[in-house]
Amino acid sequence: MPALEFYRDKEKGVLDPGIFEKAREVAEELVREGALKSSQFRNYFAELRSLENRFERERREDEDLAFARLVPQLELLKAKLYYNTRSNGPLSRAKAFVRFLEEAIDAGKRSPKDFEAMMKYVEAVLAYFYAKGR
Repeated sequence: MPALEFYRDKEKGVLDPGIFEKAREVAEELVREGALKSSQFRNYFAELRSLENRFERERREDEDLAFARLVPQLELLKAKLYYNTRSNGPLSRAKAFVRFLEEAIDAGKRSPKDFEAMMKYVEAVLAYFYAKGR
């Protein structure tokens, strides 16, 4: 599977509008799978939003250092995600969600711009997920 790309022109910060179509498709897959509760998605999104807020505060002084601190936190979030997939874990059947979030986090770790775009992408998936009635 090719790496998730967010930008039509990364240098100019122009997002690829197709990423939002992909967000809709992912949300539809999550709904079809039927294994994810909206509260579970919200909890992961809240944790990402908290990391984003911290990054935004810290980047005012030193963006490189702030991003260097962010990446291990994203890895820790992935570890928590995997932990919740254990056989009796809350995400044991939510394979599509795990795949989606792992791919998004990996793409978001590439650069500060990719992290910003990843947050928009995850937010779009969440919005479509809610719109589909979950």
